[in-house]
Amino acid sequence: MKWTISCFFVLLLGYACGSRQQASTAEPQAPVLKPNTGLGISENRELLGTLIDLKTYPPYSVVFQWNGQDMDGLEAILYYDEQHYGDILNAYMEAGFPKGNYSKAQFSFPWLDSARYAELQFSKPDYAGNPDIFLGTGGRGMLWFLDKKVLLKVKP
Repeated sequence: MKWTISCFFVLLLGYACGSRQQASTAEPQAPVLKPNTGLGISENRELLGTLIDLKTYPPYSVVFQWNGQDMDGLEAILYYDEQHYGDILNAYMEAGFPKGNYSKAQFSFPWLDSARYAELQFSKPDYAGNPDIFLGTGGRGMLWFLDKKVLLKVKP
């Protein structure tokens, strides 16, 4: 009888340890943004690449807020390495550096972290942003250049 109970507890302990290992090795998944679920924040570069052109000047990281349906009202931060950021600035120079007429307030996304918000607030007072010429937003993209970062807002 003692042998049966001992075997039962050993099997139960082995099963419990096996279950615990599987849970610890599972990688957390980012929440999937689905249509009609409201706004969501994501760092999924591939998903953002389905909404705008990230192939011409690929960022190494992105953070964006999206309505889950289309690019209306899309807000994003695109992080670039020095080479790609320089290429973007050269493309703007070649295009005559088109000027926008935007305000910092338009790029003060409620979800910005304090460091990005401070960087935005301390950007040059006479800077008014630039229209998008490389992300494929069809003329609806508004850009604000920071240090190797681009803030994007797409007009609804």
